[in-house]
Amino acid sequence: MLRIRLLACLLSLSIGVSLRSQPATPTAPATTAPLCIGILGASVSDGFGCLLRENRADGIHEAPFRLATMVALVCGDRPLRFVDQASSGMGLNAKRIGNGAVSAVLDAEPQCVIALDFLFWYCYGQHGPRNKLEETEARRLASFEQGLNELARFKVPVVVGDIPDMSRSVGRFLPAAFMPQLASIEAANTRLADWAKEHPNVRVVPLSKLIRQLQEGKVVEVAGKPFAATDEQPLLQADQLHATAAGLAAIACVLVDELAQAKPEFALPRGCDPAVVLTSARASLVKKAAPIRAPQPADAGK
Repeated sequence: MLRIRLLACLLSLSIGVSLRSQPATPTAPATTAPLCIGILGASVSDGFGCLLRENRADGIHEAPFRLATMVALVCGDRPLRFVDQASSGMGLNAKRIGNGAVSAVLDAEPQCVIALDFLFWYCYGQHGPRNKLEETEARRLASFEQGLNELARFKVPVVVGDIPDMSRSVGRFLPAAFMPQLASIEAANTRLADWAKEHPNVRVVPLSKLIRQLQEGKVVEVAGKPFAATDEQPLLQADQLHATAAGLAAIACVLVDELAQAKPEFALPRGCDPAVVLTSARASLVKKAAPIRAPQPADAGK
């Protein structure tokens, strides 16, 4: 009996050692938590007029695109959560709408903020009497300072665009009185560059350079690679102010690349190809609803 008990004890010990010596079963990696991105901006970020449309065998397919939509397409499977406060109404009252938008994004506690064209209407627009140019331009720069003060409320990474020269849009979309003097644009961008040095969480995207590339060469550089417009696929709309779907895809790639450089831990893609993003955008097009049938005489009284 003692012999049997001894053998059982040895067998139990052997099994215990064997189990302990086995490597632990690896646990499945935790799903990457959604990255919360705040979106601040005006009509370009709001997707003004940015409609992608195609004629297909089963009818017309179309869908509108906002900057947030394009950023999501750039990031692919990376889970994202947007607090999208971009508004085409910024041109009506940048200070009031901008303040409310910043407060709303702050309340959502984003991990980063994209403010591509947030500062645009703090510089552009009607800022003073038309016959007092010097006073008007001084008010522009004072307004621009208020825009910077709004962005200074954030401590998380902020990607902001500088002020582009949109003089080609005057008479197409912009009234002449809304166009700053080029000296004011230069002063605003100098101030932005200096301000960004004081705020290490801020990265400035050269929107002015991107717009100039779109206007002059019809080619935008994305992560060192050219993305060219075509007659069928322009990057700016006819008003020479707002981006087409192709243009917004290129801009979104540039913005995501900036965020990826600023915070590698965000696990965002680098050097995305706008053509690939645009292909994804086309794949998401929905079929346009059939037009509502006009009332027929026979319908009367029904």
